[in-house]
Formats: sequence, structure tokens, C-alpha cells
Amino acid sequence: MAEEAHIVDRQPLPLGQNLTEPIYNAILKAISEEPDRLDLLLSLLHPSDIADLLERLPNQHRGIVLHKVPQDILGNVLSNVESAVQERLLEEMTAQEVNAAVAKLPSDDVADLLQNMSDEQAIATLRLIPEIQQALLNYEEDTAGGLMQLETLAVPQTWTVARLMDYLRDGHHKLPNNIATIYITDPTRRLLGTISLTRLVQINTEKRLSEVMRTDPFTVMPEVPQTDVAQMFEKYDLIALAVIDKNNRLLGQITIDDVMDVILEEHHYEMMHQAGVSDEEDLFGSTMHTTQKRLPWLVINLFTAILASIVIGIFEGTIQELVALAVLMPIVASMGGNAGTQTLTVTIRGLVQKKITSKNAFSLLKKEFLVGSFNGFVLGVLLAGGTAVVYGNLNLGLVIFAATIANHIFAAVSGNLIPLILERRGIDPAIASGILITTVTDVMGFFTFLGLAALILV
Repeated sequence: MAEEAHIVDRQPLPLGQNLTEPIYNAILKAISEEPDRLDLLLSLLHPSDIADLLERLPNQHRGIVLHKVPQDILGNVLSNVESAVQERLLEEMTAQEVNAAVAKLPSDDVADLLQNMSDEQAIATLRLIPEIQQALLNYEEDTAGGLMQLETLAVPQTWTVARLMDYLRDGHHKLPNNIATIYITDPTRRLLGTISLTRLVQINTEKRLSEVMRTDPFTVMPEVPQTDVAQMFEKYDLIALAVIDKNNRLLGQITIDDVMDVILEEHHYEMMHQAGVSDEEDLFGSTMHTTQKRLPWLVINLFTAILASIVIGIFEGTIQELVALAVLMPIVASMGGNAGTQTLTVTIRGLVQKKITSKNAFSLLKKEFLVGSFNGFVLGVLLAGGTAVVYGNLNLGLVIFAATIANHIFAAVSGNLIPLILERRGIDPAIASGILITTVTDVMGFFTFLGLAALILV
């Protein structure tokens, strides 16, 4: 007899229109003047565009729009909203609205929503869908287990292709949305193989699934980090990936749409943290909340700026004797900072993709050292020539030449080593590397330039 996972009956999403500027302006007008028109305007939009709308709106307008969203798409709207906004929206919702939302969602999206629910909402949701608690909440959010959905189509290997196709056509069975892969299991749900829909429609319908299935499918354990899962999808061009336990029993699957979300989240995370901003910050969040998220990084920047100013203060007398130094020293620091950021970005990406190992780390460091030296030499020649012409001082040109080479070397080495050291210590390189590399290039740029100037020019 066929084995079927518990499958939530979900309706196809409406096509809708894009959130164009005229529609957005019409919604803003309706909120303040004609609330009854919101039903019609929201019916024109796809759930993802309604989610986009909610993120754009100020806090005081979000609740008005939220309660106008049709219940059959409410869950899809919530699952597409950023985490910080999602938490605020859930606070606005009644228990009935939350129940209506989760009833239409796949299990992985319900598990994500649970992270932002109040205790009362979470308890009520777990009563409604108890299998979520048993199967998903035991795994960390950023692992394969936290990413997977329980809804799969699993059938016995004794079925023929014809019987499977009849099963798929039969309107009495609840099937997962967007089926791409069918899993072949034994009565204990041990994974035996897979078959894609593409292959299914190309083969002899009289053959048994055991004859045509792929017997070595790609699988992943639930504890694997989600970044590793994303790399598997990218490397092997996967559409779906089975999640299994240590006994090879099928737990669920991860689909390409969820992996795309992971890739975008990782990019967003790195971009925000390199700027010293929380990735959970709501654009329309409260002033105090935003201040608390940003202030710690500004305090760190304050101390790094003080450190650079101390170095400048040491050479205050040298700067007073030759004013040109004050004009030229920001150039040295700025170019070093840009060079360090280039190396930093490449190194962090290599760490994320797990391409940097203990065996190749030294060769990569040596390469960055040579790149920094060469780039510093070329830029140093250009700067030295321009300086000598403008100021008529060959020694000043020699100073900026040497300082440019030195700071590019510092930038290359620190841009490579800082992320490696932070990761070794269990600190996310995307969070702290940017501030540290700026400190190194500023301090060392000022120190080498002004130090050489004190030795050679004064």
C-alpha cells in the first residue's frame, strides 16, 4: 500500500499584479480615506507583493492592511515578510487569524513563523499542527532540519510507473505543491531511491519503480548547516534534496525555493553586518530599538578612530613642519582600506564556500602578499610621480611610494588573516572583519607614512 506523508491541502496562489507605484499610492490613499477599497486593491496583488507592501508601510498602517488580507493567502503573505516585520505583524493578529494562516502553509514555513510568535500563539499553533513540534523544532533554524518541509510524496518500489502516474492523476489524493521528486521508500520509510517527474514521463509505464529509480540519490542529514545545503544545490544543480536520519529514513525534503531564500538571506546578512547594522532591523522600527541595534558598532568605531588619531598625534610636529603630509596621508589610508576590503571579501566568500582549508591557507596568504606588493608598487609609482611634480620634492615622493607599498601589504595580509582568525575563534567574520581591517589600514597607513616622513624629511 502506498505510503503518504501528512500533506496540508494548499490552494494555488493567485497570479495578481506587481506592486506598482500607482497601486501603492492608491493603497496609501485608501488607508486614510477609503478603507473599504483595500479589499479590491489587495485582491490585485500576489501574496509576495502584499508582503512587500507591508514592509514598505509605516507601523501605524500595517495593522489596517493586515486585517484586510484574505485568510486563504494570509499565511503566504506572512511567510514572505522579513523576520523583524513578521514579529510585529504577529503581535497584531488574533488567534483565529494565526490559525487560518498556518493551516495554509507547508511545515517548514510554519516552523519559521513559530520563531516569531508569542508563547500563547506558539502553543496554540502546536496544538493545531502537533507534528511540527515533533519533527522540526528539535533542529536549529539554520540547519537542514530547520529548512526542510515534511510534505513529501513517498511510494513503494513495487509500484509500476503506470500505477504511480494514475496515483498522481487521481484527484482524491492530497499532493504536495510543486512536486519535482518522488521518493521510493520501504514500509519503515527507509529511502531506497528517487525518481524525477521528468524521467517519469519518459520511461516505459510497465516497469517497476525499483527498475527505474535512482538508487544513489543526494541526501543530507538534518544537522548539516544550511550554507552547506545551499552549496549542494548549487554544485549539483538540484531541485529537491531528501533529508534523512542516521538510519536512512526519510524525514522530509528541501526544495529549491527555500534554498534561494537562504542564499538571499546570507547575502543580506553579510551586507548588513559589514555595515555594522543588524539584519533584523525594521526600517520603520522604533527609534529606541534602532538606536540600540546600531550604537554598539558606532562605539567600536569611535575607539578605532581614536586609535588612528593617537598615531597622527604622535607625529603632530612632523605634520606642522610639512603641511603637504596632511593632504597626502588620507590617500595612503584610503587606498589601503579599499585593497583590504577586496581581500577581505574574497576570503570571507572562500570561507563560506569552504574552499579555504588548513592545507591551502598559507599559499593563499602568500598569493595575497604578492598581489598587495605588486598593486602597492604600481600605485606607489603613480603617487610618487604625481607628488614629486606637484610639490617639487623627490623625497616626499619616495616617502609616499614606500608607505603605499607597505600599507597595501598590511591590507592584503590582514584582509586574509583577520577572517581566518575570527572564524577559528568562533566569531562570524562578516560581523567584525570590516571594522578591524579599517583599523589596521588606517593606523598602519598613518604610521608608516608619517614615520617615514619623520625619518627622511624632517
